[in-house]
Amino acid sequence: MRSSFAVVALAASYANAIAQPAPQDVEALATPKEIKDGLIGLSKNSTCAHDPNNSKEVIVMLDKNEVPEAKSLLDKIGRHADSDGVFDVMDNPQWSAIVLHATPECISYLDDLTEVKMVDETTQVQSFVTEKEGSPWGLQRISSINGASGDASGQDFTYSFDDAKLGAGVDIYVVDTGVRVSHAVFGGRATEGFSFTDTAADGDGHGTHVAGSAAGAKFGVAQNANIIAVKVLGDDGTGSSSNTIAGMNWVLNNHEKRKSEPGFVGSIMSMSWGLSGTANSVDQAILSALNANIHVSVAAGNDGADACGSTPAHLGGANSDVVTVGSVNIKNEVSSFSNIGECVDIFAPGEEIVSAWNVGDNVINFLSGTSMATPQNSGVMAYLMTQDPAAFGQNPKALKAELLKIGRQNVITGSLGGSPNLLLSNGVDAQVKRRSVTGSAAAWAKSLVDKDLKTRWVVSSDHSPLRF
Repeated sequence: MRSSFAVVALAASYANAIAQPAPQDVEALATPKEIKDGLIGLSKNSTCAHDPNNSKEVIVMLDKNEVPEAKSLLDKIGRHADSDGVFDVMDNPQWSAIVLHATPECISYLDDLTEVKMVDETTQVQSFVTEKEGSPWGLQRISSINGASGDASGQDFTYSFDDAKLGAGVDIYVVDTGVRVSHAVFGGRATEGFSFTDTAADGDGHGTHVAGSAAGAKFGVAQNANIIAVKVLGDDGTGSSSNTIAGMNWVLNNHEKRKSEPGFVGSIMSMSWGLSGTANSVDQAILSALNANIHVSVAAGNDGADACGSTPAHLGGANSDVVTVGSVNIKNEVSSFSNIGECVDIFAPGEEIVSAWNVGDNVINFLSGTSMATPQNSGVMAYLMTQDPAAFGQNPKALKAELLKIGRQNVITGSLGGSPNLLLSNGVDAQVKRRSVTGSAAAWAKSLVDKDLKTRWVVSSDHSPLRF
């Protein structure tokens, strides 16, 4: 290995210095430990010195078996956590990582170190969303053998369940644009966790909508689960893969703390975003979450293409215990925008979905996208976890197997491209019939005073185009 050769060369140089002392020679005064750690050679060879004019922002993932913490590598390359060009230093029980500016020479040097698993250039992450008028027909679809039909803007659909715990004790980490935690649908169950900015507040709306679909009262699946905002995307719905990894680092550490607390059942990372390609560092962080027994639910993507071409969607299917979710409409047709293929595990309602919105505590909005399908899957996962905490609470493999087992088979039409013909279900086969409803969503919202939540819903007039 190149790194082994460097150590041998330095040791020989040190022996030479002992034979012929030269007080003015810094290397002659070095201790064997300094030479072994590579500090002396690197003080002369500034391979990884900060050079803002010839650098890329990269994520360096480390091998925990080789280095105890990320600081060790920084010491080795002569940089520090507060140095220019060092943006983040992350450690958790599963992995360590550093986000920094590195020149091509430094990247090559780091690639050759035994303690470095990978060096990955940071990339942009985008959310999946389209805004349309519609209604929460999806709750009936996942809980009724008859599904849902008719006017999707009607609001008389019935959500059926046989476990009133509805996800209580489960932490759903919404890794997204932040969450308006004060919204009426959360009833105090939502908190701000991590943010790459000063606050995890949601300036975009996407994260709030996702959180409401996963666990909001009235509109969400797991209506008693905890929502924890992990803001990794900005107020324009985009962000850096390095911020995303930093958010997951925080999730892993917070999950470890929560495991010893009373009433805790388990954790889910719900991620309704994706890259235009793949990123090994992001993949590694996600797979490490599985190793820490954190469940992972991700969006298939909105390109109408093969989900196997992008992170994190390509981690689904037979590749891992990640669950990748595609979208269907009220007719059980694969959404025209939904990615498909062997990496998609299951489909869920993803068109004309109503949920919480970020501009007010009683404002709701109608969106479409695999972003909207994913949190419903996350909600069902939480629902199943509280039904049998011992079996599913902290066992991603067992929970994914159960989720696929109870999914409704062969009810989807349209192009699947190799995806399984499997529709999300909470395992309840209610015989629900619905009456015909007409009228706009705005008219419905105006007439609906929610007595339980003591609020009158207001539909946002904002329009959010498909962004990924």
